[in-house]
Amino acid sequence: MEIKKYCVIIMGETKNVIDEIEKISDNKPNILDAKGIIIATLSSALTVGEINEWFKLQNRSFFVFDLNPKYSGYNITKEEIHEGLFGFIKESDSLLSKRMNDLLEAIEDAKVIKENGKRVKVDKPIDVKTVLNPRKITEEQIKNMSFAEKQDAMNKIIDSGVENLTDYDKKMLNLLVK
Repeated sequence: MEIKKYCVIIMGETKNVIDEIEKISDNKPNILDAKGIIIATLSSALTVGEINEWFKLQNRSFFVFDLNPKYSGYNITKEEIHEGLFGFIKESDSLLSKRMNDLLEAIEDAKVIKENGKRVKVDKPIDVKTVLNPRKITEEQIKNMSFAEKQDAMNKIIDSGVENLTDYDKKMLNLLVK
Protein backbone atom coordinates (compact mmCIF):
# COMPACT_ATOMS: atom_id res chain seq x y z
CA MET A 1 0.00 0.00 0.00
CA GLU A 2 1.43 3.33 -1.05
CA ILE A 3 0.35 6.58 0.55
CA LYS A 4 0.39 9.46 -1.91
CA LYS A 5 0.00 13.19 -1.55
CA TYR A 6 -2.88 14.92 -3.33
CA CYS A 7 -4.34 18.34 -3.92
CA VAL A 8 -8.11 18.52 -4.29
CA ILE A 9 -9.95 21.63 -5.48
CA ILE A 10 -13.69 21.71 -4.89
CA MET A 11 -15.75 24.39 -6.63
CA GLY A 12 -19.35 25.51 -6.28
CA GLU A 13 -21.29 23.88 -3.46
CA THR A 14 -18.83 23.27 -0.62
CA LYS A 15 -21.19 22.51 2.26
CA ASN A 16 -19.93 19.43 4.24
CA VAL A 17 -17.04 18.92 1.80
CA ILE A 18 -14.42 19.08 4.56
CA ASP A 19 -15.97 15.98 6.18
CA GLU A 20 -15.87 14.23 2.79
CA ILE A 21 -12.19 15.15 2.37
CA GLU A 22 -11.35 13.94 5.89
CA LYS A 23 -12.96 10.56 5.15
CA ILE A 24 -10.50 9.84 2.32
CA SER A 25 -7.46 11.36 4.04
CA ASP A 26 -4.87 9.41 6.03
CA ASN A 27 -3.77 12.59 7.78
CA LYS A 28 -5.36 15.85 8.86
CA PRO A 29 -5.92 17.61 5.53
CA ASN A 30 -4.71 21.17 5.01
CA ILE A 31 -7.65 23.32 3.93
CA LEU A 32 -7.83 26.73 2.25
CA ASP A 33 -11.49 27.78 2.35
CA ALA A 34 -12.45 30.62 0.00
CA LYS A 35 -15.94 31.65 -1.08
CA GLY A 36 -17.21 28.89 -3.39
CA ILE A 37 -13.87 27.10 -3.61
CA ILE A 38 -11.92 24.86 -1.27
CA ILE A 39 -8.33 23.76 -1.84
CA ALA A 40 -7.19 20.80 0.25
CA THR A 41 -3.90 18.94 0.39
CA LEU A 42 -3.80 15.50 1.97
CA SER A 43 -2.17 12.09 2.09
CA SER A 44 -4.19 9.05 1.11
CA ALA A 45 -3.76 5.39 0.20
CA LEU A 46 -6.52 5.83 -2.40
CA THR A 47 -5.70 6.22 -6.08
CA VAL A 48 -6.63 9.24 -8.18
CA GLY A 49 -9.37 7.13 -9.78
CA GLU A 50 -10.83 6.20 -6.39
CA ILE A 51 -10.78 9.82 -5.22
CA ASN A 52 -12.37 10.81 -8.53
CA GLU A 53 -15.21 8.31 -7.99
CA TRP A 54 -15.66 9.43 -4.36
CA PHE A 55 -16.25 13.06 -5.30
CA LYS A 56 -18.47 12.09 -8.24
CA LEU A 57 -20.63 10.10 -5.79
CA GLN A 58 -20.82 13.24 -3.63
CA ASN A 59 -21.97 15.22 -6.72
CA ARG A 60 -19.04 17.68 -6.52
CA SER A 61 -17.30 19.84 -9.10
CA PHE A 62 -13.62 19.18 -8.46
CA PHE A 63 -10.05 18.73 -9.61
CA VAL A 64 -7.71 16.19 -8.05
CA PHE A 65 -3.93 16.23 -8.56
CA ASP A 66 -1.21 13.81 -7.52
CA LEU A 67 1.48 15.99 -5.91
CA ASN A 68 4.35 13.77 -7.06
CA PRO A 69 6.96 16.28 -8.34
CA LYS A 70 7.55 14.05 -11.39
CA TYR A 71 3.99 14.73 -12.58
CA SER A 72 2.96 18.10 -11.16
CA GLY A 73 4.21 21.42 -9.94
CA TYR A 74 2.80 23.99 -7.55
CA ASN A 75 3.66 27.35 -6.10
CA ILE A 76 1.68 29.87 -4.07
CA THR A 77 3.38 33.26 -3.92
CA LYS A 78 2.11 33.99 -0.42
CA GLU A 79 4.59 32.01 1.69
CA GLU A 80 2.19 31.34 4.60
CA ILE A 81 -0.46 29.92 2.27
CA HIS A 82 2.12 27.84 0.38
CA GLU A 83 3.52 26.47 3.65
CA GLY A 84 0.01 25.89 5.05
CA LEU A 85 -1.02 23.81 2.04
CA PHE A 86 2.21 22.11 1.00
CA GLY A 87 4.43 22.14 4.09
CA PHE A 88 3.15 18.71 5.11
CA ILE A 89 4.99 17.17 2.15
CA LYS A 90 8.41 17.88 3.67
CA GLU A 91 7.15 16.83 7.11
CA SER A 92 5.72 13.53 5.88
CA ASP A 93 8.89 12.79 3.90
CA SER A 94 11.00 13.30 7.05
CA LEU A 95 8.51 11.22 9.08
CA LEU A 96 8.75 8.45 6.48
CA SER A 97 12.56 8.58 6.68
CA LYS A 98 12.41 8.38 10.48
CA ARG A 99 10.07 5.38 10.35
CA MET A 100 12.33 3.68 7.80
CA ASN A 101 15.34 4.21 10.09
CA ASP A 102 13.36 2.87 13.05
CA LEU A 103 12.48 -0.24 11.03
CA LEU A 104 16.11 -0.80 10.03
CA GLU A 105 17.20 -0.44 13.67
CA ALA A 106 14.53 -2.94 14.73
CA ILE A 107 15.82 -5.39 12.14
CA GLU A 108 19.35 -4.94 13.46
CA ASP A 109 18.12 -5.43 17.02
CA ALA A 110 16.42 -8.65 15.92
CA LYS A 111 19.87 -9.98 15.07
CA VAL A 112 20.72 -9.81 18.76
CA ILE A 113 19.48 -12.78 20.73
CA LYS A 114 19.80 -13.95 24.30
CA GLU A 115 21.86 -17.02 24.89
CA ASN A 116 22.17 -18.23 28.48
CA GLY A 117 20.95 -14.80 29.65
CA LYS A 118 23.63 -12.92 27.67
CA ARG A 119 22.98 -10.84 24.55
CA VAL A 120 24.77 -12.27 21.53
CA LYS A 121 24.98 -10.57 18.10
CA VAL A 122 24.18 -12.95 15.25
CA ASP A 123 25.90 -12.37 11.91
CA LYS A 124 23.80 -14.67 9.80
CA PRO A 125 20.03 -15.16 9.82
CA ILE A 126 18.58 -17.66 12.25
CA ASP A 127 16.03 -20.15 10.98
CA VAL A 128 13.20 -19.69 13.42
CA LYS A 129 10.27 -22.06 13.15
CA THR A 130 6.98 -21.25 14.78
CA VAL A 131 5.63 -24.10 16.82
CA LEU A 132 1.86 -24.23 16.59
CA ASN A 133 -0.29 -26.27 18.88
CA PRO A 134 -2.14 -28.69 16.64
CA ARG A 135 -5.88 -28.37 16.52
CA LYS A 136 -7.51 -31.00 18.69
CA ILE A 137 -9.61 -33.48 16.75
CA THR A 138 -12.86 -34.62 18.30
CA GLU A 139 -14.21 -38.17 18.23
CA GLU A 140 -17.15 -36.93 16.14
CA GLN A 141 -14.76 -35.52 13.53
CA ILE A 142 -12.88 -38.81 13.39
CA LYS A 143 -16.14 -40.72 12.79
CA ASN A 144 -16.87 -38.45 9.82
CA MET A 145 -13.37 -38.84 8.27
CA SER A 146 -12.74 -40.88 5.17
CA PHE A 147 -10.20 -43.72 5.25
CA ALA A 148 -7.59 -41.51 3.48
CA GLU A 149 -8.15 -38.64 5.94
CA LYS A 150 -7.67 -41.02 8.86
CA GLN A 151 -4.43 -42.30 7.34
CA ASP A 152 -3.16 -38.73 6.84
CA ALA A 153 -3.98 -37.85 10.45
CA MET A 154 -2.18 -41.00 11.69
CA ASN A 155 0.87 -40.22 9.55
CA LYS A 156 1.06 -36.69 10.93
CA ILE A 157 1.03 -38.00 14.47
CA ILE A 158 3.61 -40.73 13.77
CA ASP A 159 5.90 -38.30 11.86
CA SER A 160 6.76 -36.57 15.14
CA GLY A 161 8.40 -39.84 16.24
CA VAL A 162 7.05 -42.70 18.29
CA GLU A 163 9.22 -41.69 21.26
CA ASN A 164 7.61 -38.20 21.20
CA LEU A 165 3.98 -39.36 21.31
CA THR A 166 1.87 -37.61 23.91
CA ASP A 167 -1.05 -39.18 25.74
CA TYR A 168 -3.36 -37.24 23.43
CA ASP A 169 -1.51 -38.60 20.36
CA LYS A 170 -1.89 -42.17 21.66
CA LYS A 171 -5.61 -41.63 22.28
CA MET A 172 -6.06 -40.20 18.77
CA LEU A 173 -4.18 -43.12 17.19
CA ASN A 174 -6.51 -45.58 18.94
CA LEU A 175 -9.55 -43.69 17.65
CA LEU A 176 -8.13 -43.36 14.13
CA VAL A 177 -7.37 -47.08 13.87
CA LYS A 178 -10.98 -48.06 14.64
